[in-house]
Amino acid sequence: MRYMPAKPYSLRLDPSTIRRLSEEAERLRVPARTLAQDLVEEGLRMRRHPGIFFVTRAAGGRYASLARRPRLKVSNVVETVQDSTGLDEAAGSLDLSRIELGQALGYYAEFRDEIDAEIAREEEYVDREERLWRERQGLVTR
Repeated sequence: MRYMPAKPYSLRLDPSTIRRLSEEAERLRVPARTLAQDLVEEGLRMRRHPGIFFVTRAAGGRYASLARRPRLKVSNVVETVQDSTGLDEAAGSLDLSRIELGQALGYYAEFRDEIDAEIAREEEYVDREERLWRERQGLVTR
């Protein structure tokens, strides 16, 4: 998510909410204020874009996905649309309804820079891994 300089904002929370926030922040090893900021931002994004859900990666970090298909990242939907001849083809390829496709594309429209950066990072990773694989194959076939 995009981070901008923080502006103070006062908020009263129930003691049990503060306790759960503190426990979760400790478990994740992040400051409670950072976790609170992330949760508020994600909550606002999910309100604006029904059908979008945030998933924690096994290696850390979070990504936007479709609620019905939490393993399908919004960035994957965007890549499929970009590689397809039309929206119907993309929806069929991903087994999504046009509504779900629209939800992902609506999120992308608002957070284009973020999703484009995610796609670029994934492409760099794939390119690097393919290059390393080819180098290893060259060592094995000598």
